[in-house]
Amino acid sequence: MYFLDNVRSKTYWLIIPIAIGIILMSILIAGSTIFNDDHNRLINDNDTAPSGIDKFGIKELYPTITGGKEWYSKWNNGIPRTFTGVDPQDPWFNAAHGDASFSVDGNGLFKISGSAPRMYIYDPLKLTQNSWHNVEMTVYAMRIDDMSIAHAGITAVARSNHGTTGDETVDLCDSRGIGARMRYDGHIDFEKETGHPKAVAVSNKDFFGGTLPYNVWIGYKFIVYDLADGNVKLELWYDNTDGLNGGNWIKINEFTDTGLNFGVGGVPCKTGIDLALRLTNSDNRNGSESGKPNITVYWRSDNVGTDGLLYKKMTIREIVVPSY
Repeated sequence: MYFLDNVRSKTYWLIIPIAIGIILMSILIAGSTIFNDDHNRLINDNDTAPSGIDKFGIKELYPTITGGKEWYSKWNNGIPRTFTGVDPQDPWFNAAHGDASFSVDGNGLFKISGSAPRMYIYDPLKLTQNSWHNVEMTVYAMRIDDMSIAHAGITAVARSNHGTTGDETVDLCDSRGIGARMRYDGHIDFEKETGHPKAVAVSNKDFFGGTLPYNVWIGYKFIVYDLADGNVKLELWYDNTDGLNGGNWIKINEFTDTGLNFGVGGVPCKTGIDLALRLTNSDNRNGSESGKPNITVYWRSDNVGTDGLLYKKMTIREIVVPSY
């Protein structure tokens, strides 16, 4: 009996730590995946990055606001694919607008072909609470082959509902938006669409010396946020290191929309609408047909050859507004 009791005692002491280990492992596994209502999809905890660095290792110039939305491209998920509409691996990425086709190699590269690529990122349910507000939009892009349309190139647009809840040729006031362009003619500028397809550009500079470079990775960040006085600040940043150590980001253009200096001389979306109206992060925008004027952000170019424009490491984040 003594022998049996001794065996049982030793067995119990072996079982207890094993059981505790199993319980702890279960807790860790259960906690490794969380549901994020802002994205309506699963986000893995392993995808998080140190503060100030995104999941692709790129510097975040402004921190993500608490509770703000973050979207990351899913082109490195190991699943090659081609599509012309919604990315089958990402319901928030809708490229059904415009006229183009797209391919993903599964290792991070997104290849663009077509006359009018338009790539939108928005909640597929189009919920007002999931509108984009103050944002930092990031991508690395490589120019390969195109028809050298001067105003085309690397362009992101924010503060818009362009063709998202309705047709942009009908809901003209929802088509309004503000973008930053690194253009094929080597110029950079900001553009405000006052009503599709009419727009006004400001702060034009020849930054790249006559042409946007071919076959090199160009780091691009467009940052839009409201200031305390109600004005809207626009910033365009550039990195030429392909993200080395997070990127050597340089601010190459900035502009403050005061409600008097941006959009003047354009064509209004409807009679009585102020052309210079500031496109703030508020969902209450004069003229908006849907009441959801900030439901989407998007990327665009024009007349791109076969696999003629490459993207990687694309992110959209809602940011903390800097204090001045």
